Amino acid sequence: MENQINVGDQNTQQIGQNPVNQPPVPSVPKKQRLNYWMISTIILFAVLLVGSAFYFLNTRKETNPSQDLPQSQPSIEPSATTLPTGSVTTKPNQIRIGRLQLTYPDSWIPIFATPNNDKNVIFFAKTEQEAQTLASCASAGSCGNYSLKLEDFANYAVWQNSTIEDFIKQVRSDIQLSSLQKTTIGGREAWLGYTDSQKTRYQAVIVTSSAQPKSFVAITASTANTASGMLEEYIVKLPTVKVSEYKSVKPNELTVKKGFVVEMTSSLNAQDSSLVNFILDSLLAPKNSTTNYSYFLYTESIKSSGSSIGGPNYPKDNYLNSKYFLLTDNNQLSDGVYGTNQVQIKLSTSSTKNLGLFLADPKYCQQDTDCQYRANFCTIGAFNPYHQFATPWGCGPGDFEGLGNSEELHTSLGCQTDVEVKYDSLKCVSNSCQAVNAKAVCK
Repeated sequence: MENQINVGDQNTQQIGQNPVNQPPVPSVPKKQRLNYWMISTIILFAVLLVGSAFYFLNTRKETNPSQDLPQSQPSIEPSATTLPTGSVTTKPNQIRIGRLQLTYPDSWIPIFATPNNDKNVIFFAKTEQEAQTLASCASAGSCGNYSLKLEDFANYAVWQNSTIEDFIKQVRSDIQLSSLQKTTIGGREAWLGYTDSQKTRYQAVIVTSSAQPKSFVAITASTANTASGMLEEYIVKLPTVKVSEYKSVKPNELTVKKGFVVEMTSSLNAQDSSLVNFILDSLLAPKNSTTNYSYFLYTESIKSSGSSIGGPNYPKDNYLNSKYFLLTDNNQLSDGVYGTNQVQIKLSTSSTKNLGLFLADPKYCQQDTDCQYRANFCTIGAFNPYHQFATPWGCGPGDFEGLGNSEELHTSLGCQTDVEVKYDSLKCVSNSCQAVNAKAVCK
């Protein structure tokens, strides 16, 4: 730093001591020198004056072109929340719910909305301008003008020993099966038909499971813009819907266990885990594929601290603007950005080796430091840091792994205060987290 300062000082001083060199003035007699000097001074002054004026005008014209143009407003960098986190590399063309697969044209743009009375809602547009308008009103909670809206998309499980017709009469009295035409879609029973004389609403009821427990999906389609023709296009597409037998799969039952780090961003604010699952199923489905895949989200658990037992760490605000870990058997997924301009799902490979095994089994570990003593749903014990993401639930008495629940222990130990568990250490034994010498005691 000192050298730099010194160099700077020397340069400044050197410039001050070295003015521009001028030619030497010849030695002339005094009188002659006076005449020549005056004449040359006048001529030189005139030349400099004209030259300076010409140079100034030209320089001003070249370096200040804005005077000849309208003044523009200063540019403002948009905030990170108004822009996508990355360009979408894979766009969807399917909607999936309850093993029902509806493939739509590539020109259609899906816009998700907040569920209405626990019923999923999705709009479709054909232009980006309409999609942006719908995305804005969907975030606000109401869209009055749209080309196509599909709502319901709920998979209903029918009561034991009840027919689908009887179940609908009791649970969904708004659906009049008698006014619909009975047919088959995807080899399954279905009821279809318009429900108004203006032909702006169309009802579909499609059986998704004929075995016990029986189930069906109800879809109510409507339009506020009949001229768009999208409702008619949707009705034409209905016979191509694919339906497979509904089956609930647990994480540890997956034959393929792929793990990803997930970053979700969206202009839609949602605190509904069923909507998150609906979006995952639809946006991550391989294009034109008929194979069903499962998707499970996880968060990193809060660590135990003192007398406070660690547990799930859920997003506080928007479920669609959060980071997760994803477990899936979709072997066609790879790193990239999936979705639309409204909802984007960025997948990336985790630095944790065999992340899928950690997610599929909360006890799985590779070393001692992988283990924590925390709550995993309603069980308290030694687990790895990843907790499955689900809608908050309620538990009865806490179940201490291998020791019993807190009420039983409180009684058997005769505790006047709460029960706590003490252990020597947490070990990874045969890829399973274990609390060594765990013992319940009174606080």
